Amino acid sequence: MEEPNEAVLFYDSDCGLCMRFKQALDRIPGTNKVKKISIHEPDAFESYPKLSKEVCEKEVHLIDENGNILRGEEVIEYLISQFPGVKKFSWLLESGMGQKAVEYFNSITKMTRETLRKRCSTCKN
Repeated sequence: MEEPNEAVLFYDSDCGLCMRFKQALDRIPGTNKVKKISIHEPDAFESYPKLSKEVCEKEVHLIDENGNILRGEEVIEYLISQFPGVKKFSWLLESGMGQKAVEYFNSITKMTRETLRKRCSTCKN
């Protein structure tokens, strides 16, 4: 895999929750530096063979500028640390309570997404 020059976020364009997350991210100054790829694009993983649609359906994934694969709460931590618009929340990561909040947010998001996928007739495999 060639290391990306920019961060690459993989999101599920068929998931309303994921789309709201992507749209909110798009509104934060500087996050246009993050390339956003829907996991449903036919060639989404062509340049990123270490990832697959099945893996990315379970939780959000991001490949950083150095080629590191981040997932779930690691993605949230990365975004908070990298972008001025999100950086004002970086204090959350500096405390145990803040870290628990990030973990909780990620777990609730995963659970909600799984519930939505189970109810969606077009998402069932």
